[in-house]
Amino acid sequence: MPNRKAGAEAGFTLLELLIALSILGLILVALTNGVRFAGQAWQAQERDSSRRGDMDAVQSILRTLIASGAQFKGTSSELRFVGEMPEGLARGGLYEIELYSDSGRLMLGWKPHFKGLSEATSAKTEMGRGIKSAGLAYYYAASKAWANFTQENGPPPDLIRVQFRAGQLSNIAPMLIAPSVQRVVAVTK
Repeated sequence: MPNRKAGAEAGFTLLELLIALSILGLILVALTNGVRFAGQAWQAQERDSSRRGDMDAVQSILRTLIASGAQFKGTSSELRFVGEMPEGLARGGLYEIELYSDSGRLMLGWKPHFKGLSEATSAKTEMGRGIKSAGLAYYYAASKAWANFTQENGPPPDLIRVQFRAGQLSNIAPMLIAPSVQRVVAVTK
C-alpha cells in the first residue's frame, strides 16, 4: 500500500480545478467560434450558388433567344433583334426583342413584330440585378474580326459574344452564341 500522510486526502486542489475549468472554457469558446464561422461560410456559399443558378438561367434564356433571332442591330451595350419568345411564356409569333443594361439591371424588352403602322404595346422585364456592365461583340467570318456594332444592312454576325460583369460574380465566362443560319428561299414563277 502506498504511504500517505495522515492529514492529506485524495483529490484535486482548488487551483487544479480552476485551471481545468479555464482550459475547458477556452476550448468551448474556440469550438463556438469555429461553428459560427462554418455556419457563415455555409450561408455565403448558398448565396453564391443561388446567384450562379440565377445567372445560368439568364444565360440559357439569352442563348435560346439570340440563337433563334434574326435582323440583328447592336452596339457594345445593347442588342435588338427579331425572334420568338420562349414557349414557357405562351406567346406565339415574332417579337422585336431588346437586350440592354439600365442602372445596374439587365433588362429584356419585347413587343410584337408587325409590318405597317400598328402601335403594339411593349413589355420589359428585369433579367438580373447587380450587373455592372453587359458587353456585346459581333464576329464576322468574312472579316475575321470582332466588331463593337453590327453591320448596317449587312449579313448577320456569325457569332455574338455576351459578357456580364456582376458585383460579386465578376468571373462569369462570356457566352458565345451562333445565331441560326437564315435561309433565303427563292420563289420561281
